[in-house]
Amino acid sequence: MKRPARKKAPRADAPRGGGKMEKRRPLAGLLLLALLTATAACLCVIAVKLSNAPALPWRQLAPFGLFAASLPLVWAWLRVTGFRGDAALVAAAFLLAGLGIVIQFRMGTYADGSWLSPVWLAYPLGLAAFLVCLTGAGKGRVRLLEWTGWPCYLAAVGLLAVMVAMGRRFRGGTFMAGNINPSEVVKPLLVIFLAAFLSRRKGAFDAGKAGVPTPSPAAGLGLLALWGVPMALTLLLRDLGLIALLNVCLIVMLFAVSRRAGYLALGLVGVVALGFLVYWLSPHARARFDVWLNPFADPTGRGWQVLQALSAMYSGGLWGAGIGSGVPHVVPIVTSDFIYAALAEEMGLAGCAGLILVYGVLFSRGWRAASAAAAPFGTLLAVGLTALLAFQTILNIGGVTKALPLTGITLPLISHGGSSLVTTLAMMGLLAAISDRK
Repeated sequence: MKRPARKKAPRADAPRGGGKMEKRRPLAGLLLLALLTATAACLCVIAVKLSNAPALPWRQLAPFGLFAASLPLVWAWLRVTGFRGDAALVAAAFLLAGLGIVIQFRMGTYADGSWLSPVWLAYPLGLAAFLVCLTGAGKGRVRLLEWTGWPCYLAAVGLLAVMVAMGRRFRGGTFMAGNINPSEVVKPLLVIFLAAFLSRRKGAFDAGKAGVPTPSPAAGLGLLALWGVPMALTLLLRDLGLIALLNVCLIVMLFAVSRRAGYLALGLVGVVALGFLVYWLSPHARARFDVWLNPFADPTGRGWQVLQALSAMYSGGLWGAGIGSGVPHVVPIVTSDFIYAALAEEMGLAGCAGLILVYGVLFSRGWRAASAAAAPFGTLLAVGLTALLAFQTILNIGGVTKALPLTGITLPLISHGGSSLVTTLAMMGLLAAISDRK
């Protein structure tokens, strides 16, 4: 007698309700929420500007208009390509990008730029980079990037060498012609290299004795020698923030590939030792440490920027002065390194808490994409990119609030900076691609 056939249980990732649209509704809703939030903030800025001046150069709204028009385009593109990745990750990235465009419009960043200036072209180029990375690496195709590890390493070293030879110093950083900062591109290039290098040598970094990691000599010394080249070039650039950011990223990726907490402990000791070494060897680093410890020692000189930022954040209080109603321009370089001070003054502690919450959603979804990746390379790449963005955010906010020394690191997706916005959106495209299932 035949047994009755059992019904197969529905797959956990299958959309319920029998249609594909059920899977796409959350993405459309989240993108709409991002658009409405950014639009509400933009309307507040416009209202304040019109109340203070009889006319408003509407041409300055072109970047926000492009952002608003791009979200339906993004939704349609993802629908056509069959995107099944993390909708919250995509929406959080574009929400932050929209708020960044609004706050830069409020700060007058677009007032003097031309249509072809890096500031105006940053979002269109970043949007293109996001879609290209997402489409090219989605559906499991991210594994093809593993073969680009060495080209990415050589490209990163080459860019750093060109910056050392031809770059010019400006406000503590090194820039090329047109105020372009190629070091932003170096970050994801080195993360791709590390992901490829470590994923192929996973067993070499697993060993340990008494809790102390003992990688094989060939793998350990090889990584040390290779990593030393870009670090030496970055030290010549005096980019202390980039050194700290990349080394923290390396430590996290070593922990991810080995699951040994000893790498975290040794890495922490190494970062502290490197900090003391740089303090004694670099007058520039020593000045930043001194300002961090006691900005009142030179309140009208080196400590002026930090003290003005602290005053702006204090005046914002719990609810802030209102978007467009503060006076953040008294903080030097407020549109770049110190944009968080402007946000704290006009949005208050409550608004900044909401902003940090959005960042938290972004990073948690990045870790989730890493844990769900099908191959070690995808896992390590997602871990590295998420760690890069998370610690960049921590270093920026910590420096502005005086919890950490200033590093010159920008706030992802918010700070003014063409190359920073383009690179960050490209990294978000890779993270979304890793989350995209076949």
